[in-house]
Amino acid sequence: MFYKVFIDPRSTINYSSYYIQGLYDVLGKKNVQFSSRYFTELKEIDMLMAFALIGEETTKKVIIDYRDQSDLIEEALSWSDIYAKINVDAQTMQHPDSYKLINIPPSFAIKIWNPVELFFHLCNNFVKAKIFKHFKDKNIHIRPKQWIRNYLSLLKRQELQQYTIKNQSLEDNYVFFVSTLWPDQDNTNTNRYHYMSICSQKPEINIEGGFFVGKKIWGAGTIPDAIPQKLRYNKYLSNKTYVLNTKKSLFVFNTPAVHNCHGWKLGEYLCMGKAIISTPLVNKTPVPLVHGEHIYFVENKQDIEKAVTLLLENNDLRQHLENNAKSYYDKYVSPAKVIERIIQCSVK
Repeated sequence: MFYKVFIDPRSTINYSSYYIQGLYDVLGKKNVQFSSRYFTELKEIDMLMAFALIGEETTKKVIIDYRDQSDLIEEALSWSDIYAKINVDAQTMQHPDSYKLINIPPSFAIKIWNPVELFFHLCNNFVKAKIFKHFKDKNIHIRPKQWIRNYLSLLKRQELQQYTIKNQSLEDNYVFFVSTLWPDQDNTNTNRYHYMSICSQKPEINIEGGFFVGKKIWGAGTIPDAIPQKLRYNKYLSNKTYVLNTKKSLFVFNTPAVHNCHGWKLGEYLCMGKAIISTPLVNKTPVPLVHGEHIYFVENKQDIEKAVTLLLENNDLRQHLENNAKSYYDKYVSPAKVIERIIQCSVK
């Protein structure tokens, strides 16, 4: 049995926060530390988390790959004993070293420390990881400015319990959805546009949200001027408000995002126990999400409209999807369950 964990201080902290929480839950916070000791041979660390599981007679080296891309980082794969990855496709599974590979479910950034703890780890890990030497490093996320920004971003996130506690009842026919316009992601942008447009055209739905349209536009493949004013969202949106409004929403919408990845939204929706309308997933999940049980899959604009109408009118189906989405999260997706699975695979 493993009794202590050392985390590479260079790990991308906002993406790693979910798994650090899992390590705290499974092994205890006092047994989770940051150290550079086990990671001197690991150079490629951009958008990865690395940690060493320490037992009485064995040490296992683990990589968690939460990147949008479905390929594997060869150096990190070679270094590791276990390579846990969110976005896995059929080609990924054909890699010669796929015996090290674990497909894990989508996650999202969460607050794991109070401000004092965060600034302690920021400063301590800045020194341990020698971040001051990485101004021009090819690994963008360990350049000092971005590295510090990633830490500070956790101050704006919510603790996991804010997602899981059902302290907000559904409001009558209220639908909330906000999205960024992503460059060269026409399918993602179009599917989200169809969903918001359909909801906005139904007089019985009270919809709030839209595309973030401001001075900085990500949507290289989309013309912002073509987006109607009612589908634009110009307000400041805190993460706290985003979570509260999403929990109040009658149902939610998911679609694969950049590089066809599982975005943060999918993990958040499962955690909240929402009725999810989703276009088909491109990448695998450890256990399939079943249409009509955990999620409601749609193929096109017509399907989206049918799903919106159905979930608007059929309370039983909506509640069925909500309950099963939450059960799926509790069984497979929670931080503790992901870490438990990694540890189980490490002792085989």
